[in-house]
Amino acid sequence: MRNQQDQRSYLTMCGRYTLSVTQRPELNALGLQTADRFNIAPGSSVLTRDEQGEHRMMPWDFSPPWAKKPMHLSNARSETLREKPAFRRTQRCVLLADGWYEWQRVEGKKRPWYHHIEGELLYFAGLYNDTSGCAIVTRSALDTVAPIHHRQPVLLEARGVEHWLQGHDLFASAVTHRVQCHEVSTRVNRPSEDDIGLTLPVSASIPESPPGNEDLFQ
Repeated sequence: MRNQQDQRSYLTMCGRYTLSVTQRPELNALGLQTADRFNIAPGSSVLTRDEQGEHRMMPWDFSPPWAKKPMHLSNARSETLREKPAFRRTQRCVLLADGWYEWQRVEGKKRPWYHHIEGELLYFAGLYNDTSGCAIVTRSALDTVAPIHHRQPVLLEARGVEHWLQGHDLFASAVTHRVQCHEVSTRVNRPSEDDIGLTLPVSASIPESPPGNEDLFQ
């Protein structure tokens, strides 16, 4: 029971996100992610940039090398990043995105919201190791994000990406203050759903689905 509690303490927030590449020639030309993705879930192979400046696909599924069983961590709290044994001696990366989903708890129900900056490319601070995959670093939510969920990904400015990859802790940037969000269909609860309609403002014409185990950004 103690091990389960310790593992849960490593979990943080961001549980689903998006990345479109077909309208971004510089990403499309990489030939790594070949289709737009509108419901990227933990365990997926995701587009990243490592500390060498190389773009590569990694599993969004982190476990420390010493773990006897996979821990399947998707997030890492910035506040305790250097304290938790699971995240010591890790390598750094950024995950490329253009939006993410968060679930707001209202009267016992979970309402999904899409967070974005009008389609701009976003850089999530991340950690990885070559024996498993990567995790998104998170922090306390700010501004318009906070009423939806108490956690958010650590967003990096383009000019801060190299500093993060070189080992500097950058847990706050002006990027967060530009984030917009709107409620979307609960279809996003199903990882099998993957279309641009998931990012659109909620409409009565869009079929809904029951809540699932999507609240991973803690």
